Amino acid sequence: MTEAFQKWYAKAVAIGTKNLDDIAEIIQRNCTVKKSDVKAVLTELPEVLKDMLQDSYRVKITGLGSFKMGIKSKGADSVKTFSVSENVTGMHILFLPESETDKSTGKRTKSLLRGVSIGDISNMASKAALDASEEGDQP
Repeated sequence: MTEAFQKWYAKAVAIGTKNLDDIAEIIQRNCTVKKSDVKAVLTELPEVLKDMLQDSYRVKITGLGSFKMGIKSKGADSVKTFSVSENVTGMHILFLPESETDKSTGKRTKSLLRGVSIGDISNMASKAALDASEEGDQP
């Protein structure tokens, strides 16, 4: 929990980092594709995603969400005074996680959060990882 304005709030805690090798290993265990093939495909994904975004496409990955490019700009008084070099100040990537709607309640839930549970950190086996992250160290 974090303290702000004399109140305590819940805080999501990451207990570590998983990388491409970890992902490929799990995918290999879950299907018939070899780890090297999975890594080759996943390594190519950012390049293809970049190309599609730069070609002005929105890219939807089912089960994950959609990516699109966004532009930051300053306003111009008119179309005639608008200039890309003067008014465009930056670009960024927008990510919209996929969501599902419960038909009975109408409640929307992000697909990546389905099945997530919240618990007290004191019940976690890796309390040392939390302590290290609070100090700015990587667990």
